Amino acid sequence: MGKRRTSKWNSKLFRKFGPLFFQFLGRLVPFGITAGIIGFMFINVRAMLYADPYFQASQITVFPSGVLNDPELRFLEREVRGKSLIEINLKAISQSLERNPNVKRAEVDRIFPDQLNIFLTTRLPFIQVQLKQGGPYYLIASDQLILGIENEPRADLMALEDFSSERKTYSAGTLYSNKYFQNLFGIFQSLTLDPLLRTEAISKLAIDPTGNVSIVLKDGIELRAGGRLMLSDATRAVLNSLLKSESRSDILYIDIRYRDIIVKKKSQV
Repeated sequence: MGKRRTSKWNSKLFRKFGPLFFQFLGRLVPFGITAGIIGFMFINVRAMLYADPYFQASQITVFPSGVLNDPELRFLEREVRGKSLIEINLKAISQSLERNPNVKRAEVDRIFPDQLNIFLTTRLPFIQVQLKQGGPYYLIASDQLILGIENEPRADLMALEDFSSERKTYSAGTLYSNKYFQNLFGIFQSLTLDPLLRTEAISKLAIDPTGNVSIVLKDGIELRAGGRLMLSDATRAVLNSLLKSESRSDILYIDIRYRDIIVKKKSQV
């Protein structure tokens, strides 16, 4: 009796849901066939586009010019020239070019049918740092990335002596390690905007282990400014009188970090 009831129950289920199953299957099969046809067409169309010489890259434009070095230009020729514009990996090219420390960002665009445009956002040197007496000058961008190394100082860049730095050598593409580096932006701004300091010719800057900055004028006078350079009207007036006095040539340094200015003369050494 149990088997007959089970068989009868299964028969009822089949009569109830069987037509629905076959109806669903009838709809699914055409959908699968259609999807297969579309996939097949997509693969073949893509292969045709890749092989079509009309879309082969024949022109590469880099702006601005003169930023990329010879190996990077050869890399572009190898990765782009003669290949279909569609298959070129734009992200890989961008990442490769951004390994150049002078390139902050590289944007690569396709211009159909056969042109590739590369727009470079470049880093510029902000300051040149010397880490030891007689040592090379490291050209450093505003984000502390080292862009290059020069044996002689550049006339168009401010020089900073960081002789107390524990690290004495760097390579291009690495970061200059100095936790007080950001303070230099405020000092540069003061040197540019202050009505007295902007009239003085500056030879170089120097920084000590605690971040105190000294400003060395062209005639050798050292202005000890500390970590920040903000002159009050009273300090500026006293400093102005000292720098315009007849005894200026005898001044070794002027400490302007405190309310009471300290003056050290060469004759006192």
